[in-house]
Amino acid sequence: MKFFIPIIFIFVFSISTAFSQSTEYYFKFKIHDRSELNYLTRIISIDNVSGDEVYAYANPSEFAEFLRHGYTYTSLPHPGSLITPKMSNDPDKIILDWDYYPTYDAYVAMMNQFAASYPSLCRIVNAGSTNQSRAILFAIVSHNVSVQEAEAQFMYSSSMHGDEVTGYVLMLRLINYLLTNYGTDPKVTNLLDHEEIWINPLANPDGTYHGGNGTVTGAIRGNANGIDLNRNFPDPQYGPHPDGHPWQAETIIMMNVETANHFTMSCNFHGGAEVFNYPWDTWPRLTADDNWWQYVARQYADTVHANAVAGYMTDLNNGITNGYAWYQVAGGRQDYMTYFKRGRECTIELSHTKILPAAQLPAHWNYNWKSFMNYMQKALYGITGLITDSITALPIGKTEVFINGHDIDSSEVYADSLFGKYYRVIKGGTYTIAYSAPNYYPKTVTGVYVKDDSTTIVNVALRPMSVPIANNESKVPERFALYQNYPNPFNPATTINYKLRMTNYVRLMVYDISGREIAGLVNEKQEPGSYKVMWDGSIYASGIYIYKLETENFSETKKMILLK
Repeated sequence: MKFFIPIIFIFVFSISTAFSQSTEYYFKFKIHDRSELNYLTRIISIDNVSGDEVYAYANPSEFAEFLRHGYTYTSLPHPGSLITPKMSNDPDKIILDWDYYPTYDAYVAMMNQFAASYPSLCRIVNAGSTNQSRAILFAIVSHNVSVQEAEAQFMYSSSMHGDEVTGYVLMLRLINYLLTNYGTDPKVTNLLDHEEIWINPLANPDGTYHGGNGTVTGAIRGNANGIDLNRNFPDPQYGPHPDGHPWQAETIIMMNVETANHFTMSCNFHGGAEVFNYPWDTWPRLTADDNWWQYVARQYADTVHANAVAGYMTDLNNGITNGYAWYQVAGGRQDYMTYFKRGRECTIELSHTKILPAAQLPAHWNYNWKSFMNYMQKALYGITGLITDSITALPIGKTEVFINGHDIDSSEVYADSLFGKYYRVIKGGTYTIAYSAPNYYPKTVTGVYVKDDSTTIVNVALRPMSVPIANNESKVPERFALYQNYPNPFNPATTINYKLRMTNYVRLMVYDISGREIAGLVNEKQEPGSYKVMWDGSIYASGIYIYKLETENFSETKKMILLK
């Protein structure tokens, strides 16, 4: 038995030339039950699942661990080695017909050329360098790009898997399309007038140019360290390092960009399938906005179907899928953005072939560009407004916007710190919204009606707690209210405050992040008034906990953080 591990490594080495791209293996195997995917996804990088057949990548250590589980596999040619596509080092030649892949130098030149040609509409941000000193570049496109304004921020990003490059060229073309059509195309003009659009065509340049700066032939899925970047982000279920690896340079760069900004919506382009994948990837429960996601995904795919050849983007549920229903992913950027950054990110797989022949790129643009535009427009729909101080009229940043009876799993949003502006994309319906900010009295707005693909504006002024409310200021009794616990984060105890407007039967419960009730703090009939309840979390582990107040006609939930 002690010789088992060395034998495996000798075996891996002996077959590496048969099906690896350098030190990255690509293979397929069969499973007996889908539950196997839940542990396999933590060992190898699953690429696709079709019935009982699984396609996957692995670096040497991952592959050795996979072999220990006794699966019979079939080695496959690496997708990065299947074709030698047309390359060009001339940006003008690429822009003419868009049927070339750029060399790395041409890519950098194209990005800089966009900003030089349209300085009032485009600027380029070099967000940081990879292990091999290539740049992670963003083109920021907006009507007044050098001035920060109270407008929605949106992000497209492509090719964090280095050998999935259809989106790489299509995003370059989208930047060019937005810039050349501003002022003449009403839809483009409206987008750039009301959004700040960030486009990152190439999130993993070391993987894409693994074969050298002059070609995408030889591209690999992972980065220069052989790490799958779409398994390397903090995960809602499995914590900060679900893949067991340190955050990679590319991951840190992307996390820094996402922390410094306030993206309402985003999208992450991949290849190897043709489907619109929406959250969650990490667990089976649905998001608060699952009906909105299905609506948006269906519109994207249906618009593609109206503009594409028969059979394109028809995978799974005719071109759309919930991520977990397809296969589980831990550490994906989609769930990181949606859960930790309160944005709304999807993953769109653009082509079964990962490195398309360059001649097919124009056709895939024609299939998708209208859907690209429609998805960007979604960031302007739903509920939006400004949150201000009722005394000074100055904006209040970091105000929580919570949809009562709807929001769960970090689906609430926050106003930005600079302008007090918030955007809450949501499916059509009528909602009750609770607004709360530190040191301000909370406010609840009822009967907020939202129509699909339209905008409802709700501006809110909050009164600072330093200014008491006079007894005769309002004849309308204050509604039920559940306040943010204090202190938060806390260790070991915190206080929860709430207010009742009438005699009612009250329940105050605490739940862990999985939704399991762990404490019942109040379960009795109470008179109108303000109440304080202390919760001692000393016997529980650090993490996020949920507390919920329920009466006969009121229910509200908030989060608290226990740090030990």
